[in-house]
Amino acid sequence: MRSRALWSVGGALAVTLGAAAACDATTDVNTGGAAGPDAGGSTSSSGGSTSSSGASTSSSGGSSSSSGSSSSGSSGSTGGSTGSGSGSVADAGGESEGSTEAGGGDDGGSSAVDGGACAGLFCEDFETGQIDPTKWDLQMGQAGMAMVQTQTVAHGKYAWQVHGAGAGGDFASIVTKNAPAALQGSGPVYGRAYIYATANYGAHIQLGFAGTTRDSTVAPSIMPHGINFNYMEYAEFSNSWQLGFDLFTPAANVAPGFVEECAYPPAHDMYPTMTWNCVEWEFDDNPDQMVLWFDGKQIAQFDAQHINYSSTTMTPGSVLNGLSSNIIGGFNFFGFGFHNWGTSAVVDRYYDDIVLDTKKVGCLP
Repeated sequence: MRSRALWSVGGALAVTLGAAAACDATTDVNTGGAAGPDAGGSTSSSGGSTSSSGASTSSSGGSSSSSGSSSSGSSGSTGGSTGSGSGSVADAGGESEGSTEAGGGDDGGSSAVDGGACAGLFCEDFETGQIDPTKWDLQMGQAGMAMVQTQTVAHGKYAWQVHGAGAGGDFASIVTKNAPAALQGSGPVYGRAYIYATANYGAHIQLGFAGTTRDSTVAPSIMPHGINFNYMEYAEFSNSWQLGFDLFTPAANVAPGFVEECAYPPAHDMYPTMTWNCVEWEFDDNPDQMVLWFDGKQIAQFDAQHINYSSTTMTPGSVLNGLSSNIIGGFNFFGFGFHNWGTSAVVDRYYDDIVLDTKKVGCLP
């Protein structure tokens, strides 16, 4: 991957599994139980995890278990200047040259749009022209890159772009450092983001998540083929969407090891490309359930009655092993970006107008 970005490899330990997490079942409930996410994949962690410090380094090849997580740091720009946001990510094919804006205008009263009032407890509209290192921990790995840019925006002047070469394990995510206390705990937590996709893929591409390491002294660490925390996610899969959870550090009373479960939209709603869309979600750990809305329409849900795939044996009437609450361990941080758990063509996703709250946020008019 030809990249203008330089990054350093941190030293924090992260759990690494046989391959990347993805609910790759195409049938309803798979009770067979793979040993790890995407069972059968490579066990090595190529590229390691990266920091946003901007310091020079080589990516760490070889085995993964301690190849690092990112340190918090820089302005959030890799591959170009975030201050102006005028560039595009290197080798990001297929983007439009001009500005691409969503409908609805710059309504500062409905969201943190163009520096306006925040519509929830936590907002990010990228209108400072950079990623605030006091607010976000930027983590990248392998060919994953990210930048604040001006070419493709939903509202205002800036939006955030993430980019990958298409290899399994590419990732670039921002993770909250100090989420408001009202958002932490078992939920429910509601979110909204405007998302722009340049292409539609069959691979599992994680977009957003809420998670916990179950230890306040341990920071979240993302790696190409492993993570050190439990989380709920909304993601792309099989040219459509999925809701699900991954337990990388389950409590002893929940499961003896890694578990993944997910649900798909019954209509297999295909996500559109080359346009901005309003994506909303609900994550709840008590009881464990998730809901996904797309442009205001509910398209998927996950709960004890709506599970399409499990990496372990299903227990009828419960989400996991007779439990339907507190499986994740609550939420302490929230993340956005991409993590390619499969392989695909070049990945480019854009984010704008992110809001988190304890009630449903809604789309901009």
